[in-house]
Amino acid sequence: MPHTRPSSVNARRILVAVAPPVLAAAVVLSVFLSVRERLPGRMAVHIGAGGNADGFSGQGAFLAVALSVLIGDGALFGALAYWIRTNPGIQRVLAVIGGAVAVLTGWLVVAVLLANTDKDDASSVTLPGTQAALAFAAAALCAAAGWLICGRAEEAETVSGPAAGAERLTLGDSETAGWTRVAGSRVLPVTGLLVAAAGIVVGFTTGWLPALPLLITGLPMALLTGARVTADRRGITVTPSLAPWPRLNVPLERIAEAGHRSVNPVRDFGGWGYRARPGASGIVLRSGDAICARLTTGSEFVVTVDDAATAAALLNTLADRERRTAAGG
Repeated sequence: MPHTRPSSVNARRILVAVAPPVLAAAVVLSVFLSVRERLPGRMAVHIGAGGNADGFSGQGAFLAVALSVLIGDGALFGALAYWIRTNPGIQRVLAVIGGAVAVLTGWLVVAVLLANTDKDDASSVTLPGTQAALAFAAAALCAAAGWLICGRAEEAETVSGPAAGAERLTLGDSETAGWTRVAGSRVLPVTGLLVAAAGIVVGFTTGWLPALPLLITGLPMALLTGARVTADRRGITVTPSLAPWPRLNVPLERIAEAGHRSVNPVRDFGGWGYRARPGASGIVLRSGDAICARLTTGSEFVVTVDDAATAAALLNTLADRERRTAAGG
């Protein structure tokens, strides 16, 4: 009997992404209202490396930015957790990151509010470095709890293996093979650098709190100049060219059948990078040829790379062998 992926797991993961930002926003608003009359009209909102204030803002502007960042965090990561539900591994990671970022941000915002309380002169506000350490510790605890709450989920298996007419490579029973290529991207590095640069400008001019979402988005994107795509007995593995992590792997046992087709990032997936839509997900770095793996859940995983036909044929051969071995044949 096939296992089905419970909808409750999806709900839990979306909750892990959305609940911490909402709760953090509620705590920030509550603390602000409780100390509002004791805050200076011109608040210290940025604390320099020495622990002294070097950036200032009005009360209303600070609160608006803080709440926008937190609610935006929940909306962004909640939406990602929903759209990437076809890839449970990435969904779990994104949900945990969303919750941890919200806790980190909320803690620092509350610390800044309390540091401003009962201060007549905002320039005298200080914030000890221990607050940053406590904020990161709280974010780590939230991440650990979120990881456990997300849990694992078994996926429904709808197909058993490559069709008889699917392309295959000829390999002997004792032979093994692997295939690898590097796929490059021009759009992502440029976009990432622009977003990160905007974050740095916002950080120096307005404060690092509103700059945080831009930096979190831009820096990883700037590193995606390319990725190494490998097809072998482990399945499909995609690793960034400039870093060993994050590595994405689709195990061979999850691949029902592999093929190839031309992919247009905007038309087919709405953009570049790690993309997900109902029924499909993948790494889309450019237009052109792509490996298209139909998974045992019925969804599709796509990665754009040259010579995708050879990789697909090898994956079908290895998938057949995997299933024969599992069956004892």
